[in-house]
Amino acid sequence: MRQSSDIGNSVLYTIPTNHNPTGRTMSRQHRVQLLALCSRYGLPIIEDGAYAELTFDGTPPPSLKSLDTGGQVLYLGSVSKSLAPGLRIGWMIAPEPVVQRLGDVKMQIDYGASSLSQQVLARFLTSGRYAQYLGWLRCELQRRCQAACQVLDEDFAGLADWQVPQGGFYIWLTLRDRLPMEMLFHKAAEAGILINPGDIYSSRHTQSLRLSYAYTTPEEFRRAVSRLAAVVRSSLAVSAKNSYTGLVASG
Repeated sequence: MRQSSDIGNSVLYTIPTNHNPTGRTMSRQHRVQLLALCSRYGLPIIEDGAYAELTFDGTPPPSLKSLDTGGQVLYLGSVSKSLAPGLRIGWMIAPEPVVQRLGDVKMQIDYGASSLSQQVLARFLTSGRYAQYLGWLRCELQRRCQAACQVLDEDFAGLADWQVPQGGFYIWLTLRDRLPMEMLFHKAAEAGILINPGDIYSSRHTQSLRLSYAYTTPEEFRRAVSRLAAVVRSSLAVSAKNSYTGLVASG
């Protein structure tokens, strides 16, 4: 952004809390700096808070919207990650003209969210059961995350780097040695493991993988990661051998 003098009709989309795919959470200091920078360039922000309620200790950093004094942040919330994707219910905090305009667009697309789904969620929220459920979910996600990080410590020490998430579903694993990701993808698939390579999210992250500890039991995660580590080691060995053969042939 600092390098571009013309941002035109651009908008910044960000998941600052428990980010997908990296699992990282932006510090308060960086949030303030981001707001100041976007304000300087007149750049609106869409803040996706879908994972914010999944912070393990229940106290995520303040949202960008809560720090916004100029009305430049449009905040999106949802229960699709915390409760049920099938409800198809979310909400938005934005200036009234924006809310009205997007409400019109929503009605033109599908006539709005199901009234029954909205009533079910409203009852769940007002009953206090949603808060109780979130408490359980955070504890369960933290348990799975801790188990996942322990497995990574055992199987990927020296092979990759990662940060321990503060919440959410994901761990961002970055391999230390270069490895053709397409080859790793196919080798992992042959071993019964489906991986999410980083380059499907950004061309800058060709050596990273997104791992999810949320959709599997700790036992399933352990088995999969152990197999994945074996695949990475064997693939690195093949890659090194091919590189050496190429050097000998060219020499």
